[in-house]
Amino acid sequence: MQPSAPDRAFASEHSTLAHDDVQTAALPFVVRLVRTEAQLGKVCTLRAMSYGHHVPELGERLMQPDQYDRAPGTVVFVAEDKLSGEAVGTIRIHLNAHQPLPIEQAVTLPQHLQGHQLVEVSRLSVRPGYNQMNVRLALFKALYLYCYATQVQHMVVGARRPLDRIYRSLGFKPVNGQDEWVALPYAGYIEHCVLTFDVLHADHTWYEQHHRLYPFMKQTYHPDIQVFAAVSSGWSNPRRSPKELDQVVAAP
Repeated sequence: MQPSAPDRAFASEHSTLAHDDVQTAALPFVVRLVRTEAQLGKVCTLRAMSYGHHVPELGERLMQPDQYDRAPGTVVFVAEDKLSGEAVGTIRIHLNAHQPLPIEQAVTLPQHLQGHQLVEVSRLSVRPGYNQMNVRLALFKALYLYCYATQVQHMVVGARRPLDRIYRSLGFKPVNGQDEWVALPYAGYIEHCVLTFDVLHADHTWYEQHHRLYPFMKQTYHPDIQVFAAVSSGWSNPRRSPKELDQVVAAP
């Protein structure tokens, strides 16, 4: 099977420069914070494409932003192809600083997570056929770096089949030590497995287990994963682009 065009682009663009055991690697896409309505529109189209493949009725609903996309404490990342500008991946982060996590509508989190700053991960989507593993890893690294920089120790996710296998491969574990499948009201009452990830100890765990994630997450610097803007700025909601603002000003 011949590699896809994005895979070939990744192979040609990916270069490393060793320096004190840390490498710098280029990606064929850029991961950044969603700030404009135009970016959010691209994200919604990608979500609908990704989820609609398995659940058509859910895909139709995802064509439009939902109540969480603009909620306080919500951050949405998008991966955009450098050549085409297309959205090729996205992930959404809910922080419990302003309100309980959405998943707490259906699940009582265990005691060791109570009273801590947490994030819930949702709407992971990758464009079919586009170097899916590398986009997924880059989105997870953006998520990990964001949590580490904002002192979030635990991530929580409700993952439906077969996405639960992807999260498990990244190091997520059942929140109560064993699989617990819950019908989530904000996800069409589809059963999801509740998983959690320990941000604080991930580095040590990856190193001790010689995990395949360790070189990507800890020994490689990716300038195309742009997390700092999300941490340093108070802007967590989508913002209009300068062009969109000009159109608003010019409107009668």
